[in-house]
Amino acid sequence: MRDWGRSLGAGVGLKTKILGLLLASSLLLLGAFGVWTYAMQRHATETELVETSRVMVDEMDAVWDFISRNQSRIDHTSDGTYEYKGLHCAIVGKSVAALFSRDSEYSMRFTMIDPRNIANAPDATETAALEMFAADPELDEYYEFGMRGDERVFRYVSAMKVTEQCTECHGGPAGEIDVTGYPKEGWEIGDLAGATSVTIPTALYDSNMWGAIRSNILFFLVIVACMSAGIYVALDRLVVRPVAALSSGLTRVGGTQAHRVSLFDAHGAYATSETVELFARFNEMSERLEVLYGDLESQVEERTEQLRRANEELEAQRAHVERVNERLKNENKYKSDFLAIVSHELRTPLTSVIVFAELMEETVGTNDELAREQLEEIRKNGRILLEMVDNVLETARIQAGSERFNLEVVDIADVLGQVESSTAAVAVQKGVRFSTRVDADVPLITSDWEKMRRIVSNLTSNAVKFTDAGGSVDVHASLAPGGAEVSVAVRDTGIGIPEDKHRLIFERFTQENMSTVRRYGGSGLGLSLVRDLTGMLGGRVELNSEPGKGSLFTVYFPVNESWHERAGQDEGGRHDQNHADR
Repeated sequence: MRDWGRSLGAGVGLKTKILGLLLASSLLLLGAFGVWTYAMQRHATETELVETSRVMVDEMDAVWDFISRNQSRIDHTSDGTYEYKGLHCAIVGKSVAALFSRDSEYSMRFTMIDPRNIANAPDATETAALEMFAADPELDEYYEFGMRGDERVFRYVSAMKVTEQCTECHGGPAGEIDVTGYPKEGWEIGDLAGATSVTIPTALYDSNMWGAIRSNILFFLVIVACMSAGIYVALDRLVVRPVAALSSGLTRVGGTQAHRVSLFDAHGAYATSETVELFARFNEMSERLEVLYGDLESQVEERTEQLRRANEELEAQRAHVERVNERLKNENKYKSDFLAIVSHELRTPLTSVIVFAELMEETVGTNDELAREQLEEIRKNGRILLEMVDNVLETARIQAGSERFNLEVVDIADVLGQVESSTAAVAVQKGVRFSTRVDADVPLITSDWEKMRRIVSNLTSNAVKFTDAGGSVDVHASLAPGGAEVSVAVRDTGIGIPEDKHRLIFERFTQENMSTVRRYGGSGLGLSLVRDLTGMLGGRVELNSEPGKGSLFTVYFPVNESWHERAGQDEGGRHDQNHADR
């Protein structure tokens, strides 16, 4: 998507981009100006309607006040005799308002919450205004836009306060009949007497507002168009044309090799310090290119010759590396074959030594403890040496890729029993407590019995070897969480292994350090063989150890039989299906 946008932008000319930018900016400005103009004109129209309504109310208040001030003169004859004429401020105000409303589109009337004349009862807008005036004595006007039938109108309501002249007819005591024949309300000066309501049609005002908006937008549009045209012309002269000239010059430079190309110089009103500097730098670059073009061919020939010689050297080195690799491969094969032959040839005499030691031990009397101890030592060390030879032979077969599987149903308890019979005697002689334990829920699995025995035997032999007298070695077989694996944990209280050596000890012919080799001996193949055999059986081995706190080796064997199908494919099918009972 990003590449598509980049390629699309690259195909659009600078003039088109400038026009698009100016058009987008103009539309954005026009929209913003239109919104601002509408808001300002609406506010101006509302202000004009409010001021007009205030003037109308002030004029009516003046009529009302005039009648109130001259009420006594109206109700007395020239000789001072009181004679009520039936003409008071309320009648005059309402009559004038009715005449005004009849002769114009404007409407004006007086209203109150509890009027003496039901015709003066307030409508919904007037009721809302009167309630607001009653709740907030500081509020003296209320206005809003509304509808009168299908006509949009402006409603203005102005509060009327009780004055001294009003108390004559509407003051106290409440309930007393006034001169007009109505009971007095008991109002006091400053109370809310009612309101003057003005209704003004907004059609003319709205028409004027929209006319002003259209005129302002048209005027603004003309200004923006003129400014955009000026900006476009200026950019065309100051940017587009110089860039086009630079592009043309670069094209000519790209098509020549030995001729310098100079750009025309910007001049007059269209010249800017940036374009003049740009063209000057381009001309300098063209001069330098002319020199570079002159030397380029010879430099290319020289680099080509250097590259040819480098390739010849690389080819010679590659052939040498291949010969060295072939020699190393042969030497590694010879080493593996030698180890296999020597190990195999050593097994027969070692086995004979062990057998003869066992036979001699049977013929030695029970009273000859020294001879029996010496024969036991011969047999024990012979077995240790035989185990080491077997490890070497197993390692050689693994390296040669000739190791085979002997699959059968394996009982973990059987494996641990065999390991215990061969290791417990060595542990007891060394003063190390040795124990094995198999949980009841450990199932039978399909695996290679001998390889499993060799794995556990190597781990227990190492544990006994590196545990001093008074220590312990515990072997525990259990079903791992999830039920997909059987774990065999070998825990000892020996010397422990530093964390930085955890990976190192699984390498061939490697032990923790030389002092360990001198003190405990060993070939350094045991744990390497454990790792290799465990991997071949589809399992894994984990180590948890700290110096001085012993070690815990845990081997996980898969319960699922599908591992040996994958192993058989990886090993080219080199495994035997043998389910002989042990």
